[in-house]
Amino acid sequence: MEKEMFNDYLENRYYSQLRYYGKSSAKNQKKYRNFQWILIVLSAITPVLAAINGERYNLQFVVVVVSALVAILTTGLKTFQYQELWVKYRATSEQLKPEIHYYNFNVGPYGESGVDKESLFISRVEAILDEEHKGWPPAKKMEEKDGEKQGAVEGCS
Repeated sequence: MEKEMFNDYLENRYYSQLRYYGKSSAKNQKKYRNFQWILIVLSAITPVLAAINGERYNLQFVVVVVSALVAILTTGLKTFQYQELWVKYRATSEQLKPEIHYYNFNVGPYGESGVDKESLFISRVEAILDEEHKGWPPAKKMEEKDGEKQGAVEGCS
């Protein structure tokens, strides 16, 4: 493989995907943690508000609203799978990171004689990405297919 083509692959595919998975992991981690903290706080105040309600104040409406928010946030966490995506994207990022070092220092299969290192690198990176794509939630796969259809329609114009 030509060095120029390989360098193009590194810049436009490998490093791009590495950045994508790093950013996506961080974004999903932040969303997950924010949801969790809000849930913890609301879950902790609900019984306190219910107890106060019985004494002298009429906070029944507030208790119901806070309880409904807890239910909504809990369902949102399950539906949008922020924790699962965070972990999955982080794992893919961590699998991709050392591959360039293995390549640069001729480690593992890259050190074997007669090996086309560039082709091996590309096939290993693409295998990691393919494995990650196979595990996408069905909704994510539908988004990707819709995007491909939209791109094909726009390309025909």
